[in-house]
Amino acid sequence: MENHNNAKKQRQKLIMRRLHHTLTYAGSSVVLYVGYPIIGYFIVSIILTVTAIIYTPYLIKTLIELKKWKWIVTFGIMVVVPMILVYVISYKSIFKTILSFIPLLMFYIFCWILRFSIPDWIEKIEYSEMNFDE
Repeated sequence: MENHNNAKKQRQKLIMRRLHHTLTYAGSSVVLYVGYPIIGYFIVSIILTVTAIIYTPYLIKTLIELKKWKWIVTFGIMVVVPMILVYVISYKSIFKTILSFIPLLMFYIFCWILRFSIPDWIEKIEYSEMNFDE
């Protein structure tokens, strides 16, 4: 039974490290904002949007595997709800383009916060693995 729990914790740490690694590189896509004068605002917007759309299923799947339900709810509140609200509120608005960036911004803020939280998750698992009886 102890081997099973140990293997489960090792798997969780591996999943967390992979997620942290991908968030580190996904977070670097914010550098594209700096390059927008060179390659154009429209192209940068498309790249950031497509990246968020492609990355979201992996992010949600990983959070489900880790049973991080509060993070999934937070994702819904930070990203999905604003996306729905922007669509409903700005259906016929001239500000629709501007407002549509709010969910995208919230997605990248969520990823940024998550990126800094994962090392704490790993540390908690490693602390629980320590055997203080020795």
